Amino acid sequence: MIRPVFLKLLTLQLLLFTFSCKKEQPVAQTTTPTTRYVNLSHLDRLYQTVKLASNGTEVGTVAIYSEAPDYHLVTDTDEGFTCIDDVARAALLMLREPDLATNKDTQTKLRTMTEFVLQLQADNGDAGAGYFYNFLWPDRTINKTFKTSVAQANFWSWRALWLLTEAYPYYLKADATLAGRMQTAIQKLTANMLRDFGNKPKEYNFVQGIQVPKWLPFGSGTDQAAIMLISLNNIYQQTPNADVLSLIELLGDGILAMQYGDVGKFPYGAILSFDNGWHAYGSDQSYALLRVGKALNKPTWIAAARREIDNFYPYLIQLGFLESFTVQQPGTEVKPIKSSQVSQIAYGIRPMVWAALEAFDQTKEAKYADLAGQLASWFLGKNVANTSMYDPATGRGYDGITSSSQINRNSGAESTIESLWAFQRLEQYPDAVNALEKYK
Repeated sequence: MIRPVFLKLLTLQLLLFTFSCKKEQPVAQTTTPTTRYVNLSHLDRLYQTVKLASNGTEVGTVAIYSEAPDYHLVTDTDEGFTCIDDVARAALLMLREPDLATNKDTQTKLRTMTEFVLQLQADNGDAGAGYFYNFLWPDRTINKTFKTSVAQANFWSWRALWLLTEAYPYYLKADATLAGRMQTAIQKLTANMLRDFGNKPKEYNFVQGIQVPKWLPFGSGTDQAAIMLISLNNIYQQTPNADVLSLIELLGDGILAMQYGDVGKFPYGAILSFDNGWHAYGSDQSYALLRVGKALNKPTWIAAARREIDNFYPYLIQLGFLESFTVQQPGTEVKPIKSSQVSQIAYGIRPMVWAALEAFDQTKEAKYADLAGQLASWFLGKNVANTSMYDPATGRGYDGITSSSQINRNSGAESTIESLWAFQRLEQYPDAVNALEKYK
């Protein structure tokens, strides 16, 4: 249970949530690289503003699917046509664009997509109040019932918080009214997180002999915990308090508990994603451990991240990357049960690019810039299909490698945004760009 005194303090602190830009607050670039890989043309095609049926508020949306060959937009009959999962990521992309300070179109897209996120938070009285709904139907009503859209402790709520906590410093200067609304949304979700996760005991399950924590999202979801970690650290850097720090440490400990193997020992420092399995998509654990570990002076977290980057990432490159695998531990050694090489998607590669770049940022060791460029070369054809998965000429990120001879040439929101995210950050590091040119 959350202590009553803390709830009062949390309310006051978040109302004074000024984000005076203590360390670890990302800011937009102030200069643009001479030559960019980032091309926003296709994302612009996916973007549109609509007015919500409930209150007429104009919000920015990003179409979830776009199908080849003409790249028309497609709605999912169960979910809808746009979602926080994609809109929040697209807004973070806009926030980090180098022309944000001067480009009105970039500013407008950031604002309307931030409004979309705010509008999808469940109100008091709704099931899951404080968490976020995910999808919007074509009739501009919120999908409140389908399993990937209900307001709950799930990916879309964490992505909403990630955007809100990182966009807040910008809006504190640009629009105080909007910033105040963002504070309120952050406060509600933070209180939920502390209530639902803050006092979970550090207990374990065993799955195929693998010991896994029970206190992360869905028990052992380190992929979701990584996004929570980043967002909560954003809050803690501005408004330190014991309960938020305690939850950060609990989540970090859970992520570390899912790491197995080391140099020369399978699975080579991989941080499992959930139970006894690893999947490439959303594996931001090492990036989160590096970033938050630096902010909070957690050398153990940083060492764990580097163990995965130094040993597991090269193993994946050697195999031509994997989509997923499961493991078991019948005795003292962890052994593979099965693995899958496809489908490979941008969302599985971008997290590794970011982690390698963060390691380079912190250490200035050339091997990490080289690794980031090697990983990013996947997007430009250095993959099992020998086919470019991102087209700088059009800005399309293709939806996946389905076999060694075939790719899915559809170009939906997730693949496009994740591709752009990879290159947006890579462009900031000339050594990594040079490595990319070498490997592609």
